[in-house]
Amino acid sequence: MSNTTDSDSPKRPWLHLAIPILIVGCFAFFFLLPDKMKQGQENNSSNQKIDEGSSLRDGETYYIFASEIELFSTNPKGDPWDAGENGPDIKYRILWKGNQVFQSEEKDDSLIADWSGLSIEFDWSDLGGKTISTDEAIKAARIRNEEEGVFELVVEDEDAVDDDLAGRVEIKLDELKVGKNKRKLSKSTTNAVRRINVQVLPQGSSLKDLVELMR
Repeated sequence: MSNTTDSDSPKRPWLHLAIPILIVGCFAFFFLLPDKMKQGQENNSSNQKIDEGSSLRDGETYYIFASEIELFSTNPKGDPWDAGENGPDIKYRILWKGNQVFQSEEKDDSLIADWSGLSIEFDWSDLGGKTISTDEAIKAARIRNEEEGVFELVVEDEDAVDDDLAGRVEIKLDELKVGKNKRKLSKSTTNAVRRINVQVLPQGSSLKDLVELMR
């Protein structure tokens, strides 16, 4: 009678399944995904060249989001943000014409939080032929530039019971330029937002051009 030792038994049988999956995944990422992005861009027939630093055009719609927000070390009342030494959990909302038109993801335990404005959700079932449009990829408010137009950016510290207000900032559209707009704020009893970077991107531009502008 022969004995089966550990060296005779098969090792890690899951590798036989994992290797083909990894190969398919790498192929999809490096070859298929860029093609899908390109197809999605071509579907936007109204692509326009981006002139970074230019003023906003009347009647045009823009993607607007906060690429970075920094808070002061204490809340508007001068108290710690959270119990103990935990930092604030930052998120923001954009209100336009009295309506919330965008809400960001939360950034935990941060005095400085950033958002890329770009998010591509990809599933294995999409390998069959899904195209990625600019509107799907850009995570931002969509706001039309109008005379005397404004929007409000509301920054909050998310809490399990009730979100704490960090500050509300009203921003005039005619003060913005295409690209990154930096704004510094003073600490007060109603504001603990130290700095905001607002990105403005023209809707109708190609995804490639928008990504370049966000770098």
